[in-house]
Amino acid sequence: AALAASDAVALTQAHISLAVDAATAYQTIDGFGFCEAFQRAHAISNLPAAPQAAVLDLLFNATTGAGFSMLRLGLGSSPDSRGDHMNSPQPAAGPEAGFAWDGNDSGQVWVAQQAADRYGVVTFYADAWSAPGYMKTNGRDDQGGWLCGVRGEGSADGTLCAGASWVQAYAEYLARYVQAYIGAGIPVSYLGFLNEPNLIKPYATMQSDGYQAVEVAEALSVSLGGLGLSGVQIACCDAQGWSMARTLLAEMQDAGAADLISVVTTHTYKGAPAGPDGPLNTTARVWVTEISPIMQRLGMTQTWFRNGSENEGLTWAVGLHEAFAVGNASAYIYWIGVGQAAAEAPLIRAPKRGANVTTAPYYTIGSTYWASAHFSRFIRPGARRVRVEVESIEGSGPGAVDATDINILASAYTNRDSSIVVQVVNNGDQDFTADVPVA
Repeated sequence: AALAASDAVALTQAHISLAVDAATAYQTIDGFGFCEAFQRAHAISNLPAAPQAAVLDLLFNATTGAGFSMLRLGLGSSPDSRGDHMNSPQPAAGPEAGFAWDGNDSGQVWVAQQAADRYGVVTFYADAWSAPGYMKTNGRDDQGGWLCGVRGEGSADGTLCAGASWVQAYAEYLARYVQAYIGAGIPVSYLGFLNEPNLIKPYATMQSDGYQAVEVAEALSVSLGGLGLSGVQIACCDAQGWSMARTLLAEMQDAGAADLISVVTTHTYKGAPAGPDGPLNTTARVWVTEISPIMQRLGMTQTWFRNGSENEGLTWAVGLHEAFAVGNASAYIYWIGVGQAAAEAPLIRAPKRGANVTTAPYYTIGSTYWASAHFSRFIRPGARRVRVEVESIEGSGPGAVDATDINILASAYTNRDSSIVVQVVNNGDQDFTADVPVA
């Protein structure tokens, strides 16, 4: 619920009454998480033992930290590990290449094992940014290009795809990737095969529309079943923004196969659920699977509020509220949990590898971490969002404070243990007290 108070009341001290109706329930919450793809996982594993343990607690401990319950894993497609490339376990075509997983996967395996073994995390979302280059129309895993064999796609000069389809081979590749993770004790239960499929960038990217995504999802269902992994749920399509996700979803629905997708995944860089967009037209769960304040290139800050910039904590808290209360999202996954570049605005910044760090604190916590933790520590997996309304605003005069300064965003949740969580974001200029009677 959101309320901008009437200007009919002038207050010196404001008091808000919220009413929670636990009998009116909305979506189930699957959890909150982050990602350590593109070798960012090394930012955690390279820390000295004591700060490393502290950072893991900040991320996963549900009592003293954020209690994140999800981890997004990047599935590699690059032929090497130069820079921040995610190397492919099958970098070349042909039977002689084989599938040779290194058991490390750009450092992500270690982080995932810590999450699973030490903190009981059970929700792992494996997502590919691209197929390996030899499966694509442009012959490389970066700079966009299409998967050979999907609807209408060969190569521009007819030499790369040569009439061959790599759709089923890509599906087999991803299914074997998931099988490798499960064999390492990491229970991957969700699998995606696209990431921002509108982009052409100098990193792993692959283009697709919703109709082509259905073809891959159909092949993926077959490949997962063939390896005894039919319980792994297929997610799509990690669109760059909310409106783009709406378009991809409409195309999959038009193809008559949207039921292949268990989770609709989207980012909110280019369009969020607030305003005219609203919830997506689907009965499937909706996850926000990547977002961070990188569009304005402001980097990490520890400031809660100064001028409403995208990297400030208050801005982030408002975005979290809108994702769940406006967009009916069931999960929220930040981009980089721990990273070494302030420009990427990670939740926690760690020193660069080899840096001469001899004194505490060894790491810096950004304001987006505190906003995220305020939601994730208390709203646990399996919670249901329930109805909450602002019942009244009261105050006493004379009018030193205008009630129009009060702008409250509230959402409420019931956890599996029957506890009730009410998230209140003060998005106005006036302090207030509040009480929360529960119906």
